[in-house]
Amino acid sequence: MQLSDIPIRLKLPLTIGAGLTLFAGVVLLYTLTFHQTITRYEHLMTHEVQIQHSAQKITRQMFQARRAEKDFLMRKDTALLATLNQHVDLAIQEARTIEQLTQNDGQQKEIIQRLVLIEHLTRYRAVFTEMVALWQTKGLDHQDGEQGKFRQAARTLEETMQPMGHQEAMIDYLNMRRMEKDYLLRQEEEYLQGVEKLAADLEKRLHKSSLNSKEKEQVQKNLTDYLTAFRKVAALDRQLEANRLLLRENVRKVEPLADEIEAIADRFADETTAQTRQFAEKAALWIFLISIITILVCGFLSIFMVRGIVRSIGALWRFAHDVAGGNLEAKTDLSGADEIGQLAQVLRDMVNRMRAIRLIADRMVMIMALIGRGAVPEEITVDFHGDFQKISNSLNDMIRRLRELRNIAGQVDRVAKGEIPEKLTGEFQGDFKRINDAMNTIIDKIQEIGGFPASEV
Repeated sequence: MQLSDIPIRLKLPLTIGAGLTLFAGVVLLYTLTFHQTITRYEHLMTHEVQIQHSAQKITRQMFQARRAEKDFLMRKDTALLATLNQHVDLAIQEARTIEQLTQNDGQQKEIIQRLVLIEHLTRYRAVFTEMVALWQTKGLDHQDGEQGKFRQAARTLEETMQPMGHQEAMIDYLNMRRMEKDYLLRQEEEYLQGVEKLAADLEKRLHKSSLNSKEKEQVQKNLTDYLTAFRKVAALDRQLEANRLLLRENVRKVEPLADEIEAIADRFADETTAQTRQFAEKAALWIFLISIITILVCGFLSIFMVRGIVRSIGALWRFAHDVAGGNLEAKTDLSGADEIGQLAQVLRDMVNRMRAIRLIADRMVMIMALIGRGAVPEEITVDFHGDFQKISNSLNDMIRRLRELRNIAGQVDRVAKGEIPEKLTGEFQGDFKRINDAMNTIIDKIQEIGGFPASEV
């Protein structure tokens, strides 16, 4: 299908439609690009940045939990257990959030591997809770728990030995208490063994003393109570030390993991931000280039349409101008199904009719000249239409009538030569019919009299 086959009334809508289609394509491309950019930004805000914030919260909550831990070790306030549990719960909650954000993301394997910190956080909380329970058993101050019992046993033993006045035994007792203080201060096993040794020496010295059996039995009982309480405190100290080491081990596992998650989240956030920015910049460049191309295509399409119409109108104007100047031999190659092509065809038909008029006029002049000379011209054989066909038919009819008159003239000429011609049987009209009828009557009369006499001939 050629451009000239498209009607002019459709060329403008087609041009506008093509431009709007290209513009709609650019708008759609911009919308899709903008939607993709927003999607990337939302993913950044709801994943990478959220993971980053959650990792930072884990670090802050662990800092608060460690502060509560240290405050408890200094103040022995059991209310700090709830504070530590609260911060650890918040840290676990943030870790669960990270786990939910990364469970369907294959690119977050580095973070997923470090989410084992949830187990370490849970273990840290359990170990600290156990530590608080051990401190409650041992005694949160010197007058409470096993420490209180130990202090009471030490005072009872001292009150029993002072009235005895046994100097060597009292010296052993004071050395044992000094060793006890050193153990409580330094928590070293050698001091514990020193207390056990001095207690055994004190027990032997008391057996060799001059005390009566009742006094010895009382001192022995109080010394046994003292050693039992001291051993319980020492056993609790060993459990607390093991608990403290386990607590530190969990802390050493949690804090690096939290820092690593935060570092990985920061790196992912930076990478995603850079990728989103790069995508947006490339998309903006492509949209700009496609917009320029769209403008150029629309301009080229409009110019192409307008130039085609203007060129066709110019060719049609030159053809009409030549015809108007009297050049009926002018031609135009314009064709097509649009209005200009149809107008060109109408003008060609009009010129053809004008040529027919000129031909008919020439033929009429020729016919008149031949008739004036007494000759009969040939019929017009050109294929005319409409009124021209009627004129052509009338002229041909007149020529045929003149030929009939020539036939009648031939009959008259034969009669004049003494011949009896055959009757004319053609269909004549008007005066020709009257002449033909008269001629046929003459022929009948001649035949009735038997022809012309020889002398007449």
